[in-house]
Amino acid sequence: MNSLTVKILAALVSLLMLTTICTQVYYFLHDKHDTEEAVLATVNEDIVFDGIIVRDESVVTYNGSGILDYKYPDGSKVSVNNTIAEVYPSEKAIYAKDRIAEIDAEIEQLEKAQDPATTNYAEPDALISGVKNGYNDLLEAVENRELDRIPDIRSRIALNSNMYSVITGTEAGFSEAIDTLKSERNSLIDLASEPDDVIKSDRTGYFVSYADGYEDSLKTSDVSNLSESDIRDVIKGGKSAPANAIGKTFDSYNCKIVGIVKADSRITDDAEVSLKLNSSRTVYNCQVDSVKSSGDNMIVVLDCDRVDQTLVDSRVLSAKLIFDEYQGIKVPRSALRFQGDEKGVYVILGKDISFKKIKVIYEGDDFVLSENTSDEDYLLLYDQILLEVVSNKDVSVNSETDGDTVSSE
Repeated sequence: MNSLTVKILAALVSLLMLTTICTQVYYFLHDKHDTEEAVLATVNEDIVFDGIIVRDESVVTYNGSGILDYKYPDGSKVSVNNTIAEVYPSEKAIYAKDRIAEIDAEIEQLEKAQDPATTNYAEPDALISGVKNGYNDLLEAVENRELDRIPDIRSRIALNSNMYSVITGTEAGFSEAIDTLKSERNSLIDLASEPDDVIKSDRTGYFVSYADGYEDSLKTSDVSNLSESDIRDVIKGGKSAPANAIGKTFDSYNCKIVGIVKADSRITDDAEVSLKLNSSRTVYNCQVDSVKSSGDNMIVVLDCDRVDQTLVDSRVLSAKLIFDEYQGIKVPRSALRFQGDEKGVYVILGKDISFKKIKVIYEGDDFVLSENTSDEDYLLLYDQILLEVVSNKDVSVNSETDGDTVSSE
């Protein structure tokens, strides 16, 4: 092949490459499309609910002096003559007592972890599994605000971890740690003391370690008489606890939850509703006891037959009434098109434009949710949805049918 031929071929190849590059640049600059990626979205039809909790409560008082050490978590059931609190001369005395109890438990656990009668029958894999399960339980307790479970879970994690250290030879034993704990215990003995007094329950019921001043004015038999301004006044607070009040009791775990919501036809007498507090992930199943109009709002009284620490932490609650939840592919209304009677959207892949059907499961103001499916005739997750108007000549041949008509919603 002579040099002239080589030069001609090189020039043709260069020209072809230049043409290709120019074509790509042109399409990049002039053939852009306005698109939106198809993504999953979840819609909750929730209603904001601001309200108060009403029970038939009795204030517990104590006329003595001292520092109280409560013996039950708030919301616990107590019986007549159960000790609900002990009275100590100082916070240091309470700390010393509690720390000594913790030290005794730690020493017992360390002695068990190094005891051959325990370790000789333990399997390393089972201990590792116990540690992992413990951390999972710990996360669950924190998420659900079950804080009373945490000390026991931590103890189980520590026991499994310490036993694993002994049987794998990482630790020979815990004698030094036990001696340190015993020394700390001895230093606290003089600070610890017996309680100066004890406070016992005079009735069977559920105990809470605070009073807010509304115990006498809010009763379950009167909730239907509460106005919107009454409820808002309680939400604002401002009342002081009664003199010498150290807590309160109530007889039944059932309570009335009285709240203000925007008027909504879905809330009717005897309807079953779900209530989710903003401060917790727990959902409470309630029944609508009564509904009363108040201008653009409604006063709703709910029956709740449950008691836990979250529900007794405060008189006031901020929550949502949960109705239906929908999950699907989000489609802007501006992208909706029709081919005949089929509702759908146009999607683009490279330079190919095709029509994809949608199955609407929820309609919002400026969007709809389409069912998430693997059927390729329908809109799929991560498809590029065209927002602009599409003419028939732009559509790929394999997506057209005879007599197709293209129109917007």
